[in-house]
Amino acid sequence: MIRRHGETLLLLLLGIPSAAVGWQIARTWGLPAWLPALLAGLLAILTVAGATQPRLRELAGGAAIVVLYGLPIVGAIVRWHLAPGTTLIGDGAYQIQLARNLLMRGVDPYGFDYTGTGLERAPWGQPFPNPALHHLDYWPGTLVVPLPVQAAFQFATGWWDERIWLLLAAAAVFVLLRWLLPGTAGRMAAIAFFLIPGHSLLAVLGDNDLPMIGLVLAATLAIARRRLVPAAIIIGLAIATKQTALIALPVLVAFGFANSITWRSIPRYAILAVLPMLALIGPFVAWNASAFMRDTVLYNVGNGSEAYPIQGIGLSTWLLQAGIIQGARDAFPFLLIQLPLVLAVWILAWRWLRHQRQAGNAILWIGVAFFVFLFLNRFAQPSYVLLGLELITVGLIGRLAAARREPVRIEFAASAA
Repeated sequence: MIRRHGETLLLLLLGIPSAAVGWQIARTWGLPAWLPALLAGLLAILTVAGATQPRLRELAGGAAIVVLYGLPIVGAIVRWHLAPGTTLIGDGAYQIQLARNLLMRGVDPYGFDYTGTGLERAPWGQPFPNPALHHLDYWPGTLVVPLPVQAAFQFATGWWDERIWLLLAAAAVFVLLRWLLPGTAGRMAAIAFFLIPGHSLLAVLGDNDLPMIGLVLAATLAIARRRLVPAAIIIGLAIATKQTALIALPVLVAFGFANSITWRSIPRYAILAVLPMLALIGPFVAWNASAFMRDTVLYNVGNGSEAYPIQGIGLSTWLLQAGIIQGARDAFPFLLIQLPLVLAVWILAWRWLRHQRQAGNAILWIGVAFFVFLFLNRFAQPSYVLLGLELITVGLIGRLAAARREPVRIEFAASAA
């Protein structure tokens, strides 16, 4: 039964708590109760239809993602622009769109004082002012790559919401998951990625990890298809977009060695990866190197009044609550804990991927590396923890699907012999 109805069971297992989150969002916004009830009824009908009619499973899974993940984001966009006084957008997503506007005016977004821009009204659950008012923590790819889209949209409509770009990134992630894991596995992976409880709530505020994740998945797909030149360029673009992508780099290199990369060819691919990084990061370093370093490096690893404060649900918060770390901005050698453990993950991934070349295995180890490093980070945001769990779940689904196909291949090979 699990094999036959696994997709429906997963949809119910993740869809019900996601629907509960969506219902609570609707109540918070003061929407009439009949609207989420109508959507829930439609979703229930599609789920039952998908369980009884296999050809409708694609529609049921896609509709669940649209209703439970996409609609709350669209609702948040509409609500913010119809009622500007309600700043329902995360500080990260809002700062990114502000920084692009600065860039389009010819102002360096790094080192800029964002006080008075509206960023101070974004949700911030700490007793002290948001340090993002004085630091832009995002690497240039996050600003530059979507800039033409924001510029065109603002020219046509006079406004912009960063969650529009993040919805486009989510659509790209959905497509990439379907390509990486064809058939039922791809549908289940998409359901697991988007409907894991809590993701929709974070996405309403602006899940700005999605563009980087989309690039990492695109690089994984390119390596799996042995398109190594595009893979190298995409990896460089992912790193230039968000420094978190560096955690996935050793796993992607190991996956590349399992798919025809050699020690002789790796310098060429490394150069190709560095080129987009230089093209995107280089101009900002030349513009104001000290401001760029303060915002993107020292802000994350330093201490004092301008350091990134300890927060989230990871090890750092536990140490702070236990009194081992005295203050949210105090220095602590987290890297001494992170690096040995993530290095162990990279070594295990390298050994594993030499013999298990499926894309699902690569995604699984990328998720493990993300979870280990980010959970032990100075700031373990809920989105970071979910990011690791989502990729681990997707990887496990891909691995199980590959294990099911393997006996069929062995049987076919034996009969052919």
